Amino acid sequence: MASEYRIHKPYVLATLPKPLDHTKGNIVAREVYGQRDGQKKRKRTELVVGVDGETTSIYDVPASRLITSYPIPPQESFTSPPYSVRVRRNNSSDALRYTFIATTDAGAHKITLFKDVAHRDGKTTSNSVSQVLSTSAVKYLTCSSPSNEAANIGDIIAVCEDGEVVCLSGETLAIRWSSSSKSMVQDLVAANVSDFHVEYALSGSAAEFNEGLFKNRPEVFSALPKPVDSQLELVVIISKSFSQNVESRHLIVLAAVSGDSSASADVQHLVPLDIVPITSITSQGNAEQPTYQVDVQSGLLLQLQEGAIGVYDLTGAVPKLKSSIEAENAQSFARLFKPFVLASSLNSIGLYNYQYRSVHSKATLDWAEVPTEGETPRSCQLISYLRSQDLVVALVENILVTIQVEPPKNSGKRRKEGLLIDSIGRGTGLEIPTKRVRCEASSEFSKLVPGTLSDDYLTQFQTETEAADKLLANNELSKWEDILRGKFGVSKKGTGPTNGENSKAQEASDSQELPEWDWLSGASYPAVDRRWIIYAITQVFSVDVKEVNDITRPELRLVLPESNVTTYLVVAGHLTLSNLRTAFRDELAPEASDNRTVAGDLIRCLADADLSLTLLLNYLQATKLGEVELLLAIRALMLSMDLIPEGKLEATKLLTNEPHQSNSNGTGNKDDIEMDLDDLERKIAVTEHYLGDDSSSRSRGLTLAFTKLWRLPAVSTVKALRTTVSTDDIMSLIYLLRVELLRGAWTSLYIDPTSFDSEGNEPPPDGVIALIADLLGRCLDAVGAGGWLFNDAISWADKAETSDFLTALRLEVTAALEGIEEAVFLNGILGETVRFGNAVQKGSATRQNWGPNKPILVHLENRESRLLPLGLKTKLLPTREKVVSGGEVVQRSIRETGHLISQKVEAYSLEKLAI
Repeated sequence: MASEYRIHKPYVLATLPKPLDHTKGNIVAREVYGQRDGQKKRKRTELVVGVDGETTSIYDVPASRLITSYPIPPQESFTSPPYSVRVRRNNSSDALRYTFIATTDAGAHKITLFKDVAHRDGKTTSNSVSQVLSTSAVKYLTCSSPSNEAANIGDIIAVCEDGEVVCLSGETLAIRWSSSSKSMVQDLVAANVSDFHVEYALSGSAAEFNEGLFKNRPEVFSALPKPVDSQLELVVIISKSFSQNVESRHLIVLAAVSGDSSASADVQHLVPLDIVPITSITSQGNAEQPTYQVDVQSGLLLQLQEGAIGVYDLTGAVPKLKSSIEAENAQSFARLFKPFVLASSLNSIGLYNYQYRSVHSKATLDWAEVPTEGETPRSCQLISYLRSQDLVVALVENILVTIQVEPPKNSGKRRKEGLLIDSIGRGTGLEIPTKRVRCEASSEFSKLVPGTLSDDYLTQFQTETEAADKLLANNELSKWEDILRGKFGVSKKGTGPTNGENSKAQEASDSQELPEWDWLSGASYPAVDRRWIIYAITQVFSVDVKEVNDITRPELRLVLPESNVTTYLVVAGHLTLSNLRTAFRDELAPEASDNRTVAGDLIRCLADADLSLTLLLNYLQATKLGEVELLLAIRALMLSMDLIPEGKLEATKLLTNEPHQSNSNGTGNKDDIEMDLDDLERKIAVTEHYLGDDSSSRSRGLTLAFTKLWRLPAVSTVKALRTTVSTDDIMSLIYLLRVELLRGAWTSLYIDPTSFDSEGNEPPPDGVIALIADLLGRCLDAVGAGGWLFNDAISWADKAETSDFLTALRLEVTAALEGIEEAVFLNGILGETVRFGNAVQKGSATRQNWGPNKPILVHLENRESRLLPLGLKTKLLPTREKVVSGGEVVQRSIRETGHLISQKVEAYSLEKLAI
C-alpha cells in the first residue's frame, strides 16, 4: 500500500570507544529519565551508554553532544544497561543526576552510584558509592518513587539473572531486602524447576498497570497492602526455566514494596500479582533466542524470533496471539507508538503496522557515511524512539546513529491509520486529469501483456531465431536484416513503415550491398520485444577471452560494425550495460568483469567502427548513461581530438601574476618566454580547432557528454573519476576546462574592451560557467588532497610545477568570478532600464489607430524632460475589451478609454498634444 511515512538514512550521533576486550566486551545503552515533584518519571531526549572497561557516558541526542562521562576500572564489564535519572525539586534550584551501573569483576557483582549536583552558579559537585552484591549478575535496574517529600530519589530495584530481586537505598546503596521470584514459578509447576534465569525485565508504576495491562482485571490489586499502594514499583519479568527437560517461559508481574514501608515484619517485600506461561511463534527447538518488549499502557507483548514479530494480548487471563508480521531478516525492533513497530536488519529497515499487518515504509540502510569496519556492519540494535524528535537511536557496532522516521504532513489529525482505504489515490503525487489524453498504444505491448509468454510464444520465438541464425550463417545479411527490421518496426528509405510480421517480399538479389534503413530524426522509435533486442546484441557483438599481464578477462568485440542492426541498437538507445550483461550473462559474469571493462570495450568498439565518431555521438544522445560510461566516452573523444598527449602533460600557466625573471646580462629569459608563448598559442589553436567547429561530431559529442556528466551527482562523479581514469587524464580534463574559460571570455573583464576580441564569435550561454565551475571542482576533488599536497599520485609535474599550476588555476577562477560580479553589478544598474525600454516598445507596437484625427502623445525632448526622474513604469494603454457583470465581454468606448489614459498621467510629466 502507499506509504506516508519516510525513513531517512542514518547519520552518526557519536563514535564510542571500543571495549578493551574486543572478543567478549560489549556496549549497553538505555534512555535517561527525568523526575519532578508531584509528577511521574518522563523519558528525556538523552541516552546513557556503558562501554566495558572504559566509561559510562550520557549523550544529548538532538544536540549530538556529550553531557558527562564517568570512567570505570578497565577490568569491569557491564551486566545490564545503566539507569540514569535527572531530578529537579520545587524547593531547590539545584539539578541532581543519579546514574546507577551494574558491573562484574572476576565473578564479583556490584552496583555503583554516580551522583552529580549542578548548582545555580554553574559549579558541579560529584561523588560515587558502590555496593557489592552476593547474588548473580544484575539483569535490570529501576528506581521507585520517593517514599516521602524530603527524599530526592526512591529505592533502587535490581533484578538479577537468577530471579533474585534486591532493593537498595537510592542515596547510600544500602541493601534493604532481597527476595527471589523463582519460588513463584515453582508453585505453578508441579515438577522441580531448574536452570531458572531472567531474559527480560521492565518496570512501571501501579497507575500505569491499572490503566493498561490490568484494565480488565482490577481484582489483581487486591493482594497489595493498602497503606503502601502509592509507594509500589511494579516489575514485569520474562523467565526461562526447565522442568523435566522441558523448556518453558513465564511472564511474571511483581510488586516491589518500598524499603521504608516494608520495615515492619508483617509487610511482604515482593508481592506476586500475575504469572502466566507464554509460547513462541516458532518451534521450540530453535537455537535463536527471542527478543521481547512489553507495552504496559496497551497491554501487549511483542516477540521477535527468526525475523517474525508476534504480538500477544496480555489484558486477559491468558496471553492471546493477536497478530504476527514477517519482517525480512530482522535482528532488532523498537516499538514506536500504537500500532507501529520498527524492525531492522543489517541491510534494511521497515515500519510495520501490527494491527492491520501492513507495511508502511521500507528503506535500504545506507552505511556509506557510518565509519564501520566493513561495508556491512556486524550488528545493529535499535535502542530507543524519541517521539518528540521523530528519531530512532540505534547502536551499530561501536557507533551511535540516529534514524529519522518522518511522519505524514497531516499527522496532527489523530485517527486510525493503516487502513486499506487510506492507500487509494496515494500511489503518486500527480493529480488525475479531468480529461484523459488519448494516445496510440504500442502494437507490440498490446499483444505481449503480462501472462502471454506462453509455450506457443516461446516455440515461435525459437523457430524464428533459428531461421535468422541460418540466414546469418549463409552470409545472407540482407535477408537477416529484413527479419530484424520487421521486428523493430523500421522501414527502408523510400518505403513505408513495416508491421510486426516478417515481410514476405524479399529482395531477389543476393548482393552484399545492404540497403540503408530509414532513421528517425527527433522522434522515438517504437517499442519492441526485448527478446529480439537481446538476440540482436548477441549476433552483433561477441565476447572473447583476452590475456593481459597473465590475467585473463572477457573482451567485448563488435562483429558487424557496418550493419544497420548495429546502427539501430545505437540510435534507439538499446546498448545499455544491463542489456549487454543480459545478452552475455555467462561470459560477462559479475565476478569475471566489472562495468568499467564492459563500458570501455563498448566505447572502443563504437569509436573503431566509425572514425568520425558519429556513432559514438548517437550513442551519447540516445542512451541513458552513468558516470563510468560518460567518462570513458569523454576520454575517447579527447584522444581522437589530440587533447590527451602521449607523454606527460605539462602544467601550462594560462594566467600568471608573477613578473618574468631576467639574468645578469640583462637579456633575461626572453627566448624561453617567447618559446613558451608560442607553445601555448599552438596548443590553444589546436584546441580551438576541434572545439570551435560546432558541426563536428567530436565537438558536439564532447559538449553533450560534459552536459550529461554535470547533471549527475557530484559524489558519484568524483568516485568514478578516481576509479575510471588516470590522474593524467584528469589533468587533461582540467586543462580543457581552462581553455573553455578563455574561449568563452569568462576570464576577461566586461569593462576592459581590449582584453578580448569578440568579433565573429557568438557569446556562450550563461549556464556554461556553472558547468565549467562544477566540473573543475569535481576534477580537483578527484585528485584529492594527497595528490596535490604530497604529489604521490601525480606523474606529470614536480612539486614546483604543481604549485604554479594551482596558482594559475586560482588566478583564472578569480578572474572569472570578478567578471561574473561585474555582470551582476551591471545587471543591477541596467536591468530595470532595459526592461522599461522593452515594455515601452511592446506597448507602442500594440497601439491601435481608431481614426485619422486621433491625438498623439509626444514627449518633449528638451533639457527639462531629460532631468525628470526615470520612474521605470510604462504607460500601458487600456484594452479595447472589458468584462462586465455576468462574465460578458463588451467593447470599451473611446470616452472611457480616454478617461482611463488621463488617470495614468503623472504629475511631473511634460507632454503636448499634436494633431
